[in-house]
Amino acid sequence: MNDKKILMVMTASKMVLSFRTDLIKKFQSQGYTVGVTAFDDICREQIESLGVEFFCISDNNRSLSPFKILSLEKKYYKIIKSFNPSIIFTFMLKPNIFATRAGKKAGVKKIYSMVEGAGDAFIYNTLKWKIIRRVMSSMYKKSFKIPKKVFFLNTDDQNEFIRRGLVKEDKCEIVHGVGVNLDKFAFKPIENFANFLMVARMLETKGVYEYAKASRIVKKKYPQVVCGYLGAEGTVKVSDLKEFIDDGSLVYYGETRDVVKYYEKATVCVLPSYREGFGLVNAEANAVGRPVITCNTNGTKDTVKDGYNGFLVPVKEVKELAEKMIYFIEHPEKAVEMGENARAFAEQNFDQKYINQKIFEIAN
Repeated sequence: MNDKKILMVMTASKMVLSFRTDLIKKFQSQGYTVGVTAFDDICREQIESLGVEFFCISDNNRSLSPFKILSLEKKYYKIIKSFNPSIIFTFMLKPNIFATRAGKKAGVKKIYSMVEGAGDAFIYNTLKWKIIRRVMSSMYKKSFKIPKKVFFLNTDDQNEFIRRGLVKEDKCEIVHGVGVNLDKFAFKPIENFANFLMVARMLETKGVYEYAKASRIVKKKYPQVVCGYLGAEGTVKVSDLKEFIDDGSLVYYGETRDVVKYYEKATVCVLPSYREGFGLVNAEANAVGRPVITCNTNGTKDTVKDGYNGFLVPVKEVKELAEKMIYFIEHPEKAVEMGENARAFAEQNFDQKYINQKIFEIAN
């Protein structure tokens, strides 16, 4: 095996570019050859332009087909034997389960995994999701015997996995996600005091409907306010939000690769998510100097100190969400104060350079 080769096992190729580019560069700067796997090759050209060897395993990350799932370990094993890494780093559910097993079978000694959120199976409690959670837990328990370390993005997820017996406490490490590039997401003073922004993929569990309903309440009292939404369709479609868009409650911006300019135009950012691995958009907003209103739940409450750089509200509480939005309209001076606090909070907690250095030191 090559002592200076690392294989990062991912799900979506877009996620490689959005969240792992700086970590890749960190390993490259230390003389490592980096390989990446993903379930699609949409961003192959951009990833390879980083000097990365790219491998595509055709799969749908959310697919539960038992036939496709069982074939994953063999596909990973083939790639691992071909690339011959000294380190394997897995991200997300399927890589964490099947690539770790394939890595062990291939004889790789240094294997690390990252839990980037517990997922829908730990949110919903219908019979279907209880069955899925039981199966997932069994798989995690077996697979997480393999990595030398398992990284979590928040203490709540870590404690839940430990409590369920899915991983041993001495294997766990906490990092604040991928961190934020504080130069790219630079501080900018607030100039617009009537502009809210939600940045998220359109999923019910992100609190899309709660934001839409709260925005309607806010707009009825303050018609001049703009409540923007930025993000791709998911389980929720733009057509599902048509009534809110049509009556002016929401302004849909679509998708973008330049999210910074939207943060800069905002007064306050909102993420009423039911649960996150880590609320990265909150950390990005903090870095730009924007207060955040988010839910007092796993993965998001770590990004806001209530009353200091924003507010924490209960999950699914539309009325309280609207009240906090209105507070910032009526107290613009607090938006300025909390925005300055937000930047300081980001510098103290979310500096990407520090986080990547920590990951590198542990994995190297």
